[in-house]
Amino acid sequence: MPASDSVASLRSAGRTPLLFTVNMGLEDVVVREFRERAEAAGLAVANTDDEPFGLQSYALVEVAAGPDAALDVARRMRSVHHVLAPLYTFSLPGDGEAALRTVRTTVESLDVAAMETADTFRVTSVRQGDHDFTSVDVQRVAGGGLDAHYDAAVDLEDYDVEVRVDVHDDRCLVSVQHTREALSRRQLAGYQPRAALKANVAYALLRLAYLDTPPETLLDPFCGSGTILLEAADLWPETQCYGNDWDEEAVAGARTNVEHAGLTDRITIREGDVWHLAETFDDVAADLVVTNPPFGVRMASSMDFFPFYRRVLGQMAAVLRPGGTVVMLVLRQGPFNAALDESDDFISRHVRAIEIGGLYPRVFVLERN
Repeated sequence: MPASDSVASLRSAGRTPLLFTVNMGLEDVVVREFRERAEAAGLAVANTDDEPFGLQSYALVEVAAGPDAALDVARRMRSVHHVLAPLYTFSLPGDGEAALRTVRTTVESLDVAAMETADTFRVTSVRQGDHDFTSVDVQRVAGGGLDAHYDAAVDLEDYDVEVRVDVHDDRCLVSVQHTREALSRRQLAGYQPRAALKANVAYALLRLAYLDTPPETLLDPFCGSGTILLEAADLWPETQCYGNDWDEEAVAGARTNVEHAGLTDRITIREGDVWHLAETFDDVAADLVVTNPPFGVRMASSMDFFPFYRRVLGQMAAVLRPGGTVVMLVLRQGPFNAALDESDDFISRHVRAIEIGGLYPRVFVLERN
């Protein structure tokens, strides 16, 4: 089968396009962060798209600057996973075998400048949609196409260039990945429980508060390893941060992480049950609560979350100043909405769904009456 006749080049004269991978639902946060960072660096952003090529989980920016300057800004991003240079997109036929043949022949025909000087390369792939092939199949056939075109050897560990060949339904997106390790994996030293929140999601939750000025005091009632608190301390250097957890191991681990970061003067971790949050923090009046309560995935499906959310809302209201903000991840929307409807303490300002590890919790942004 010949190469796809629908290949579109994504390169622009005089501009550097960059593609970021991100959790679904946070694409606009990425665009806003990049615009701010680019402006601070004196770079002009010519174009942005928080649903490029009709795809979720990506954000596209075009910078009126050279690649080095654009990548210098991109590598400082805190809301993303990876930074890519988008090269081409093309359509795929519906038949699985034909689609793989099209990937092979089309990738072999493409001009990938980074491959010209590479001694080694690898191909990675993200596949979304209903296909009778896997991402490993895509990697295999795309790698074969690149191997046939360029004088470079496949090396999965010690590679010079990483080519991304992503398949989304009937579209294929070819890019060069500039980040070897995800930028979201920046808090891996120290204590990390299995279900710890990724640092980029924690950062995005803070940004979704949409505050005009940094808060004086922030509280995370379910702090776990302290990810939200550490991101807040980086984002707002003058903010005093408090964390709470009922689990003794989590409290000790979070304190270790705070010590590692050299932030013991700005982050305080206390051990306590959220059922009595107001007592544990009777000396604190928070401007902002940002938190990720337990999703309850491993709990019995018959568990009634309504009393839990009702109590949590009441306790957060007790520690928040009037006009304060709550940003909270919620998987069980039904009981949470019922508890929120019953409460006179909060007004809902914003709700959105995001993707975390195959789950789709909502982010609720609430204002304290």
